[in-house]
Amino acid sequence: MTAAGFRFEQVAVWRASAEAPRPDVSFVPPLERRRLTGVERAALSVAWRVKAEGEAPVVFASRWGEIGVTAKLMRQFHEDREMSPAGFSASVHNAAPGAFSLLTRNHAPYTAVAARDRSLECGLLEALALRRKAVFVYAEEATPELYAPTFDDLQAGCAVAVRLAPADGGSPSRTGDRCAPGTGGAVRAVFRHADLPAASFDAFVDFLEGRAPVFATADFELARG
Repeated sequence: MTAAGFRFEQVAVWRASAEAPRPDVSFVPPLERRRLTGVERAALSVAWRVKAEGEAPVVFASRWGEIGVTAKLMRQFHEDREMSPAGFSASVHNAAPGAFSLLTRNHAPYTAVAARDRSLECGLLEALALRRKAVFVYAEEATPELYAPTFDDLQAGCAVAVRLAPADGGSPSRTGDRCAPGTGGAVRAVFRHADLPAASFDAFVDFLEGRAPVFATADFELARG
């Protein structure tokens, strides 16, 4: 069991709701904006608000990734026996972090993580393991109605982004920009192995926004202070 100190310098959260049914990507040039997928919109809407000054590696995580594009391609293949090359290029799991790197001219490496229901915690573990300033992004788009007979619950769109840095190299959180309350300050990460169910998006956001003192996963536990 090992421990390390981090600072969450900036946090941004988006959940689909009646007030914000679609993520805000107004900062993306119109021509590029029209080409964005649902996951790219969700990811960029939060990643843009925590982007680092200068270059920093990006870790992106998503359980389903470009599920909307994939469903469209499968339907297209079933009906026409062919797929759109442009659609296929947008279906890969690293499409969202690639779009973010291009938009911010960030030449640092990025990683895309998919680990089924543990995608959020595995992606965050990857970002913590870098032990340097990095941006972590988790995003999902609304589950297409196509999957209603198969999925127990259709998921609403959601996304969270965190800019993190080692505690000894951190700086105070910026203010404004609809940053989640309770962010900033030191976070202690204890790396271990425990028999725990997959951590949820809501549990992570509750920790980030100060409603929960601890965020526990099978491989690490985060606590403030």
